[in-house]
Amino acid sequence: MGTCVSLASTRPPTSVRSPARGVTARTVGAVLLGLSIGGAHGSTSRAAEPLPIPSPTKPVTAKRYPPVRAAELKALLLEQGSDPHAAAWALEYIGSPTVGRLDPVPHAAETAWAARIGLTSARGREQKDLRTILARVDGCPMDSMPIKRASVGLTRIGVVVPLSGRYERYGKTLVNGMRLAIEDHNRDWAPALSLTLYDSEGDPLVGARKSRWLLSDHGVSVLVGEIFSANTAPLAAATQVVGAVLISPSATNERLAVLGDGVFQFHIGPAATAAALARQLARIPFPEDVPGAVGILVAQTQEDSLQASALLEACQAFSVKVAGMERVRSDAVDVTKSLAALRARKATWLVLIAPPRLVGIVAAQTGTRWPGEIIYGFESLDPEGLNPEARSALEGATFFANDYVLAGAPRDSFQTRYERAYHDAPTRMSIRGYLTGLALTRAVESGATTASTLKVALRNQVPETPEGKLLRALNPVVPAVPERLVIRAGRGVSPDSASVDP
Repeated sequence: MGTCVSLASTRPPTSVRSPARGVTARTVGAVLLGLSIGGAHGSTSRAAEPLPIPSPTKPVTAKRYPPVRAAELKALLLEQGSDPHAAAWALEYIGSPTVGRLDPVPHAAETAWAARIGLTSARGREQKDLRTILARVDGCPMDSMPIKRASVGLTRIGVVVPLSGRYERYGKTLVNGMRLAIEDHNRDWAPALSLTLYDSEGDPLVGARKSRWLLSDHGVSVLVGEIFSANTAPLAAATQVVGAVLISPSATNERLAVLGDGVFQFHIGPAATAAALARQLARIPFPEDVPGAVGILVAQTQEDSLQASALLEACQAFSVKVAGMERVRSDAVDVTKSLAALRARKATWLVLIAPPRLVGIVAAQTGTRWPGEIIYGFESLDPEGLNPEARSALEGATFFANDYVLAGAPRDSFQTRYERAYHDAPTRMSIRGYLTGLALTRAVESGATTASTLKVALRNQVPETPEGKLLRALNPVVPAVPERLVIRAGRGVSPDSASVDP
């Protein structure tokens, strides 16, 4: 490791710009080599003049580049490595603060990769400087994986989801959504991104094996997967061992985040669904002198208590009056007294926060004790988990699911493009895939080039809330809200009666 550290000690402390921006490639080489390697100090030989580096804003390409110079240079080396200016780009990239801040092994890998790309077009002093740099990093103890990852960067995204079997539709619609986001990026930005797909077959062991192939054989630095929490944990563990990044598009296990700081997820927690419900209630018109009020019936479980606390905070934020809250045991069989107490406090709406079993009991008793009451709730009101009697009693109730729907112009644009591309309506999983793809493309567009810089960029997409920080739950980068569903004929459907499946 000594040679890696020796190289790091010669890194310039400040940003090194292109000749067009004030510093020559020869200066970069002199700084990197300490004016003492290969006869640079006191040499009487005449070095070749450095080639000017074209600005990416010129007609070399119509694509946009990240605003971070190191990311711009990496994109140029990845996509135009045979350009005559590649040697100067490589020297500037190697000397950039972004590369200089990397850990020793990734730093050596990025340096070696850039030097080899630059040597294909180097001449004179540039060639000599790059060969000297390459000779020094070649002594660093590292296997082939860091070099592969350096050569791929973030351009190849590994995806491990079920593409066959029982859950095939889930995986394929997720990939379809991701493709639309990747296509948007590739049309306007460099470097171009691609998806490398592996079929997990819905098996956690198969998924773990294929994730290792992607990390070791394909050199990917970021994985997307899996659909279910139990299948996601092995993928998360595999990525964290090698310092890669995992984005889970749909897993619900909140403990995934403890596996490493490179694990991110599109987890919709209590705060998000509570805010969606409070926002909906705040929009219902009422006379100013008789405002609507919420009555909350909550089971005495930790999960339901957290949801109730989030709802109280959301109601306060959206100026929704709370008439009262009644807590009942999760194994209760008679909740008539609690319902009567909330009704006596003149609650306009009943928000039911309880496990499915208790939801069924409460729903049946509201019909006799509180007829005509408007019921709201969350995922536990989903009719799929309830008995026929409860479904009938909850007819017309509204609940907010742990899934995103796009809002405004992004919704209309996505639906139109999806239907045109796949001749099918978008699903919940395709929306999650689209949001996952957008999270990655925005991170690359902001200047992420390696797994470590990707982590930083994704952390900027995590909301500054205790829930967001704990779970590393990503905020959608386009308008999106938890899905609102209404129970009609025993099914949860969107308010316009259009079902969403799966």
